[in-house]
Amino acid sequence: MNIFKILSQGKGRLSEENLSAMLGFLLSPTQTHGLGDIFLRQFLNIVANKCGDNNRFDNVLNTAKSVQADILLESAYSLSNNKRRVIDIEIKIYANEPAVSQTEITELHRIAIENKINAQSSDPKQLEEEFLAILQDIEGDETVQVTMIFLTPPGNNRNLSEEYENLNEAVLDSHRKVWLRWIEESGNNHISALMKKLLKSESEAEISPINEYVRHTLKAFVIHIAENIITSLTNKRIIGEPGDITESVFVEISNCKYRIERYESTTVRIFNLDTREYEVTKPLLRKINEEKKLGIALTLSTDRKKNTRTLGRQIIKELLSQGKDLKEI
Repeated sequence: MNIFKILSQGKGRLSEENLSAMLGFLLSPTQTHGLGDIFLRQFLNIVANKCGDNNRFDNVLNTAKSVQADILLESAYSLSNNKRRVIDIEIKIYANEPAVSQTEITELHRIAIENKINAQSSDPKQLEEEFLAILQDIEGDETVQVTMIFLTPPGNNRNLSEEYENLNEAVLDSHRKVWLRWIEESGNNHISALMKKLLKSESEAEISPINEYVRHTLKAFVIHIAENIITSLTNKRIIGEPGDITESVFVEISNCKYRIERYESTTVRIFNLDTREYEVTKPLLRKINEEKKLGIALTLSTDRKKNTRTLGRQIIKELLSQGKDLKEI
């Protein structure tokens, strides 16, 4: 049983907020997962590597003491024009002890994670404005290094790329930005690989034993990411429980992206990757057939209209045979 798969059904579908909450839970050294700061440390190493500054977090990682950090969800900021911005996950990292001349512990790093599962929700100015709002908040606190993290599914999306590029080096100055993925087909610098590494380290006795419930939850989360967040898998035969998807293909029409799914029962459904909802299938199949010029007849030789399952099966087959399935979205 995968709790994330269950929670993703129907209107209870996991949202960006839910996924942010799960990631924030794992990143927090003080939460009940029993991992301490292990996950956070590994995460910081990935961020340092991706931003091209491998020593960025040495002042907190090169110590035997636990990383002192606050992990905050949905932190609200205000720009100078009173425009409001909300950061999905915020990490504030502090020195272990206050300086001799200070009564407060010094903040060393502020990391803002903008989690974008739904590309349609992308705002070209959001990441830049969040950064500017943070700069305004830390004004006069020169010790704080800001790192902006753009966390998305794999693939190249024009809207997401525009949002990321709008926060340019001239604006960042000495601060950094990183584009991280929930999952990628290769490499180890993504969230799914981080969790797999944690599980592997535990199995090889490199870290202390993980609570059994947490271990199973991590495995379930990794599987959920692979099955629901990755958008570059196509035509993958899945053998499993009755009702599982046996065939799928990605398609884009009218600036909207869809996944056509065929199940073991031969049912065909179409999932809108932008709105994260299932569409009315048959009218959309006809539209795909027309816009992609697939040339599939809508009626049988008897002049009866093809049912949704037949039309869907033929459209999936034709998209794959013509190479019109999207490898990345």
